[in-house]
Amino acid sequence: MSTHCGIAVKTDKGYETIYCHHNGMPSRMYPMLRDNYGTEELANKLISFGDASSIRENLIPTRGHHSFDNPEKGVCVFYCRDRGEKAFDTRPCPYDTKKDVLDRYYYAYIFENGKWTAYTDNIEVIINECLFD
Repeated sequence: MSTHCGIAVKTDKGYETIYCHHNGMPSRMYPMLRDNYGTEELANKLISFGDASSIRENLIPTRGHHSFDNPEKGVCVFYCRDRGEKAFDTRPCPYDTKKDVLDRYYYAYIFENGKWTAYTDNIEVIINECLFD
């Protein structure tokens, strides 16, 4: 069983959002995003790859072969790049408002104002930072 989520970045036009299939719980996904994609540049780069099977510490594999069936440890697995799915079907999805994003996903992570915020069921998750340090 998996816990999917939405991952979004605030833009000047709204929110660019991708789907992630695995490990969407705040206890796992929030520290992953905060610690590895905690700048606007990194958050946008993450989103640019489109929908993901899993988000890991690294975007780019370092060895020759990385795929859905044979992923490199610690590297994100994306539907288009690593599973061979059509880019059109897996590209980031635009939403006009934060509410639109939160209505779509039970777990959502939004990068805006220089930081990630975790939401569940349309409510901001209050995360005790000491649990993740």
